[in-house]
Amino acid sequence: MAQLEAAFIDSGLSFSRRFVSSRKQMVEVAAPFIKVTSFGDDDPGTRLEDGGLVISPKEMEFDIGTSGNRRNGVIEQVAQCAVLAEMLSSGSPLIKRLRPWALAGAWLRDSMDTAFDAQYSRIKDLLCEEGSIRTVCIVEVEDCEVLGLSGISTSLLNRMRRRWDSMDLEQRSSAMSDLMLPALENEMPSTARIEELGWKRVLSKDWKMDMATMLHRAQQEWPEGGDQLHSSRLLDGLLRTGEL
Repeated sequence: MAQLEAAFIDSGLSFSRRFVSSRKQMVEVAAPFIKVTSFGDDDPGTRLEDGGLVISPKEMEFDIGTSGNRRNGVIEQVAQCAVLAEMLSSGSPLIKRLRPWALAGAWLRDSMDTAFDAQYSRIKDLLCEEGSIRTVCIVEVEDCEVLGLSGISTSLLNRMRRRWDSMDLEQRSSAMSDLMLPALENEMPSTARIEELGWKRVLSKDWKMDMATMLHRAQQEWPEGGDQLHSSRLLDGLLRTGEL
């Protein structure tokens, strides 16, 4: 929703927001409207309905890199909202600040825990190419959570951070292999998730924390049962600073 609200703000369009946690709480609203839903696998996908737009996960094919290969994947609501926001207000400074968050929905899905996620990979590549994000290893993130990387040595990680600038590429590669080996020996998380958490943390300009860390901490601080006021404050902060 932040992506859409950024487009409305920069375009001078008036709007109101409403958060609900279940279908039962949804009420009829006058057209035009945009509903961003996540209420289950039986959702028919993004569609026009009753004079408004309903945004939900949609299956599609993605080009992978420059090889010409295509993979089936799901473009979820966050990425769809980012695309729509860009269409509504192309070049908007506020939208540009929020562009890295187009990856957040795919990161939070469980698909990356079982297989390669075509949507996440393609959007990440596009964001890197345009300079909205850069990917770095865990050592280069100033403030980050280890997350699901069980078994890795925090003392080794801290020593690597102190010496990182003086290490050459071969030394860095060897140290990263030693650091990440215990995580790779576990069944979970998946190899794809480990690669992202170990070698490809997502950072944007002026971020001290990577995207995965900010999302994790937001989840940890989420009120039990959900809270509309908390959701609104989080969204307001994201619009104001570009960070969670």
